[in-house]
Amino acid sequence: MEAGMAKRAEHYRSRSGTAKLHLALSALPTFNGLTEAQLAERLVITPSMDNMERALNPMKYRELSNLHTFDISIPTAEDPELAPAGQHILTAIVHYVPFSPDVGWETGRPQLMSQLLSELESYAPGIGSLVTASELVVPSDFEASHGMTGGSWHHGELSIDQALMMRPFPGSTQYATAVDGLYLCGAGAHPGGGLQGLPGRNAAKEILKRGALS
Repeated sequence: MEAGMAKRAEHYRSRSGTAKLHLALSALPTFNGLTEAQLAERLVITPSMDNMERALNPMKYRELSNLHTFDISIPTAEDPELAPAGQHILTAIVHYVPFSPDVGWETGRPQLMSQLLSELESYAPGIGSLVTASELVVPSDFEASHGMTGGSWHHGELSIDQALMMRPFPGSTQYATAVDGLYLCGAGAHPGGGLQGLPGRNAAKEILKRGALS
């Protein structure tokens, strides 16, 4: 049984298409159609459905896309003390970023940074002129700094065959594994990394249930 589980684990997919963008800004940016009060909310910018497919295709071939989805937070809009007086911080989760682009990250990182700022500029005119410092954390950075294989902060793709009762793979779907006493309690277990802490809670409940039955 353990050999079969090891084989399934070997084929578990952990590719990531997600990066993190951090910007230090000299002033609060202005986003088209939004009030200043709304900038304290979660801002999601995404292409149309057809363009989402166009954005994904380059990533499949290790190329940099010219379209991205942004999940933006400006924490200083709610708590100004997080930055010097009058200044702000913008942080964004960015999707459709390859793990290892064909041009390499030494060349690709500044290219991607320029592309992301250009895209943001169309929604927040003048934001580029406000940037005083920037950081782009790409999937390979996540793997190097946190040991997240493939840079996946969900600890594995949340695809249809690796989700719900199939997560992470058949034989390890109720947090227990084929190895006695080994339980899964991280984002690689159901329901994934989007609901923080829930995989651990579920694993603990499973351990308590099995202990009560033994």
